[in-house]
Amino acid sequence: MDDFRIEPPLVVKDAPRPRWLASLAEARAFVDDAMRLGRPPAWRDIYDRLRAVRSEEEAIEVIGALRELLELEDLLVPPKLPLGSPHKTEH
Repeated sequence: MDDFRIEPPLVVKDAPRPRWLASLAEARAFVDDAMRLGRPPAWRDIYDRLRAVRSEEEAIEVIGALRELLELEDLLVPPKLPLGSPHKTEH
């Protein structure tokens, strides 16, 4: 399941630049790195779930949970919305 694709990829605030998580393996590596820094219990739950994934359904569920955790901790880079053409006003 390591090659399970994350669509759209999670873009996480990281130094020196944002980190893209586009597969289950990349998400697992990111959470593993985060656990080394010392994270609260919610991270341990995600860590354990990522290591235990055995099916596509489990992968989808844990990626959703990771996305929610990253949003709660303000670590998720919001997607860029396409900019429309500026409206001109005539006087």
